[in-house]
Amino acid sequence: MIFEDMKSPAQKEAFLEKRRDAITSSSAEVEAMAVYILTERFDEDVQRLIEGDYYFDPPKLILLRKGQSTRKRKVYSFSAENKILLQYLTFMLMERYDSLFPPSLYSFRKNNPVGKLFRIIHSYDTHRKKYIIKTDIKSFGESIDPAILDTKLKPWLADEPEVYSFIMWLITRNLYYRNGKLEEGFTSVLPGNPIVAFLQNIFLLEVDRFMAENVRICSRYTDDICMICDDKASAERLMEQLRKIIEELGLRMNEEKTGIVLPGEGYDLLGLKFNPDSIDIAENTFLKVSNRMKHRADSLCRRVKKGKLTREDGLRLMAGYIRFYYYGRGEDGWISWADRFFQCITTVDSLKKLDHLSQECLRYVATGRRTNVKYRFRYQDIRDTGYVPLVRAYYSRNEEQDQPS
Repeated sequence: MIFEDMKSPAQKEAFLEKRRDAITSSSAEVEAMAVYILTERFDEDVQRLIEGDYYFDPPKLILLRKGQSTRKRKVYSFSAENKILLQYLTFMLMERYDSLFPPSLYSFRKNNPVGKLFRIIHSYDTHRKKYIIKTDIKSFGESIDPAILDTKLKPWLADEPEVYSFIMWLITRNLYYRNGKLEEGFTSVLPGNPIVAFLQNIFLLEVDRFMAENVRICSRYTDDICMICDDKASAERLMEQLRKIIEELGLRMNEEKTGIVLPGEGYDLLGLKFNPDSIDIAENTFLKVSNRMKHRADSLCRRVKKGKLTREDGLRLMAGYIRFYYYGRGEDGWISWADRFFQCITTVDSLKKLDHLSQECLRYVATGRRTNVKYRFRYQDIRDTGYVPLVRAYYSRNEEQDQPS
């Protein structure tokens, strides 16, 4: 039984070790988890759930802006200890059930990293001769019908009635705090809660199986769907069948991001741009980085103008921000931006643009001006800040990997 196993010292240590290796956990966060999990009080809390005493406080509703859009997405935040328990439960569920999901599923899998998908696609369709079905699901996390999920989840957890009952209570309580006030309303599967990825994967299992049964190469990462087809007729037929399955689940395709990419055309997938003869960083990814860098530079310049920072300190902070954004891994091997993209891209075109952007931000913070500053703050001055160009780092990384072991 999962809840009973969560009390086991061996399982607790396995979970904590997993979190130590996770890209999203700092050492301080893992320590906080251990402080709670390795206590009798944690075991008592788990026992309360086994007995049907669902003591969890309603989560807080947070609205986050979606990229550059004015639209906002809903995220539900639980108290620290409630979140830790849900993270531990999610770990147990994935340990037990992960192998039952199709290999085309890449979101939050135990042994199915996204980098593997990019290598498979590039080797299978190197010169972009195939037809690509691309779509995603509109407002996916906020649109899942708990009643439909119930029919899909119950068979999976037939041997775990306590876990099943707790999960269904959690996502059908429909209570949350907003601006400090308790409100009642539809919460779907509570996007942002640790267990949501497992529930989404259960909900879309029919979609994953349909893709895997009909094409050789396909993928789904949360709501981002991709299928590679040999001919246009097959692509059109499969697109309509896929649409029907998604609509039968009470969901809708995002029509702005839905279509069939013709051979020779580039397409975006999970932050990358697949071109006929290369893989590069997608334009949307570039814009996200660009906006972050410019926002930080603007913020530091305002602080300098107000006398809250010296220009030297502003430059130091900007250089540190850039360095950590691209290369920071954290104390527990946290994967960096460079780690993620360097393993996939085959061209440095976008890296060159990002290098130029980063250098201009450093010049702006150093001088307070956006134009006519190249001769006042030269490239050697940029190097003196510790800035490591992305292009140079990319080639150095590849040279290291090419060295015989």
